[in-house]
Amino acid sequence: MKHSTILRKRNQFVLFLFTAGTIIHAIISIIGLLNYVVPFPLITSIYCGLLLILSALHLNEYVMRTLLIIGLNGSNLIMILQSDYIYHLIFLFLLLFLLPIYQSIWINITMIIITIIQIILLIEYHYLSFRGSINDADITLFILILFFLGAIGIIQGFYINYSWKKIETHSDSLEKAFLSKEGYLNLFFENAKDSIAVFDLENKIIAINPAFEKLYGWKPEECIGKAIPLVPPEYVNAAVARSNHLMNGGSFDLLESKDMKKDGTYFDAQITLSPIFDYDGEIIATSIITRDISYKKEAEKLIIQSEKLKAIGEIAAGVAHEVRNPLTVISGFVQMMNNDKNSPYAFYTNLIESEIDRINLIIGEFLVLSKPHAMQPKEFKIDKVITDILTLYRPELQLRNISLTENWHANDLTVKGDVNQIKQVFINIIKNAVEAIEKEGDIIITIDKTSNHFFTICVTDNGSGMKKEVVENIFKPFYTTKETGTGLGMMITEKIILEHEGQITINSEYGKGSSITIKLPYIKA
Repeated sequence: MKHSTILRKRNQFVLFLFTAGTIIHAIISIIGLLNYVVPFPLITSIYCGLLLILSALHLNEYVMRTLLIIGLNGSNLIMILQSDYIYHLIFLFLLLFLLPIYQSIWINITMIIITIIQIILLIEYHYLSFRGSINDADITLFILILFFLGAIGIIQGFYINYSWKKIETHSDSLEKAFLSKEGYLNLFFENAKDSIAVFDLENKIIAINPAFEKLYGWKPEECIGKAIPLVPPEYVNAAVARSNHLMNGGSFDLLESKDMKKDGTYFDAQITLSPIFDYDGEIIATSIITRDISYKKEAEKLIIQSEKLKAIGEIAAGVAHEVRNPLTVISGFVQMMNNDKNSPYAFYTNLIESEIDRINLIIGEFLVLSKPHAMQPKEFKIDKVITDILTLYRPELQLRNISLTENWHANDLTVKGDVNQIKQVFINIIKNAVEAIEKEGDIIITIDKTSNHFFTICVTDNGSGMKKEVVENIFKPFYTTKETGTGLGMMITEKIILEHEGQITINSEYGKGSSITIKLPYIKA
């Protein structure tokens, strides 16, 4: 504890005694005013009031100590001089017993000397009747008694000093422990990576940490003291049920839910909800610790998708081998039957042959799935791949009155992978974009860098778009909305992108168009 703080506390204690003594003196004087025994302490009251004002204005504590000692000694002298009762000298001795609270031997010695001088002068010039009844031996004895009392005061001062230091050391250790605990808690609250918020019993926010502001987008001045929407509307009932459970003393650990940011976007959240109790065991607030697990959910989804692709690839290898052999025999006999132009079954054999071709197409796409380790990565320019594919499709685009816009915000990007597989990806995507536009429309291709290691290629069309359920199932095997589709094209596309350590995302609005974004790593030159 700082010395100025200790001195301030001691000054406040002495000032309290001074004020209390002045008030008692004033009351006694008012009660005894009828007998004219005790005069009213006007000067002392004014001085005491001045000290109270200076204390409120935070006067320097050393100056305050000096003014208090002068005030106490001065008020005693005024009271002694206003009466002829020699027993009032006792107040000078009481001051000597009070001053050891400052734990200063110099203050004690100085006041002993001043007190001796004051007593001698008072006996010599004020208590004249008393002076005539004593001799020098009595005065000497009186001074010796004064020194004895002063010595007791000094001894008392050392004892008070020792006791006070013990109390202050204990108080200081408790204060440091409290401050350190409070400081550690505050540091934990401010620096925690997980979002933390504290709510009152009316579900209004009391406190938030920086991680909460970063995750949810709410600033302290926007949400403190308010009940803000943190849960999507469709999950409000579940949130109310959780709140009621908390009010009954329950809690939730690592509960997975959907939360909502300030801008209205949803995210996958892992939350821990706990009630906060006071010393009497009453709930006074609740807390919520939130962690954004959107990336974790996405990673789990990718792992599941990868395992699914692996399983399908293993199945595909067996299917391709077991089906193609008998299919080759069937196809040969059907072709022989089709050579007979007069056959009454020509219609059926032609239909069989077209279906065999469809089976061969599915098997061919299955074979792509069955070769996860066949890729021999080489470095190639993605610019050239895109340009070649666009050159291939330009005649069809012109024939369909589809305008093509190219936005090259990044050039000369080198990618490591299988160039033929990447070509297949963009052929599938551009083919789907063309087929989504019935008569005429626009296709926009944008290439841009997103970081020092990744770039994106976005293919946007204003075609028919896709419904939500189509977008959710488009990467599933055999899911298709086309009459002649196999339902494997987009699944193969996703597989190729994942093998090249990239990502593919689809945004589509039914009746307005679609946007497919592919994110791939590139090699820095």
